[in-house]
Amino acid sequence: MATYASREELIAVLDKVVAGLNENEQLKSRIKSSNVSMGLVVSDLENAEYVIAFKNGEVTGTPAGASSATITITLKQDVLDRLFSGKISGESAYFSGALRLRGDEWVAEGMASYIYYIVPLYKAATGD
Repeated sequence: MATYASREELIAVLDKVVAGLNENEQLKSRIKSSNVSMGLVVSDLENAEYVIAFKNGEVTGTPAGASSATITITLKQDVLDRLFSGKISGESAYFSGALRLRGDEWVAEGMASYIYYIVPLYKAATGD
């Protein structure tokens, strides 16, 4: 399990994930007309938030502004790690109370399919 000593360490991992997402032509084609964003708030790491935006075939990452994202997910480090490692689904985490969601549940469900692309990149970035 990845635990982060600092906000900066988490951001470095998520930046690597975003860079990898931008190299995936299948994902870029899929999101060519998208305009959605996923805000992550890691509640047990001080000031740790990150936004992954999927817009017009490009993916961007920003280490701030989670509250203005299309959906905002609040979770702890271990849940983030299990989610992005593919060990737990977003739906399971949500219904078990392991994460909180702000925003439209239908949009979140649609964005959950992006985790398929995130998992291998996250594992590579964390050495898992």
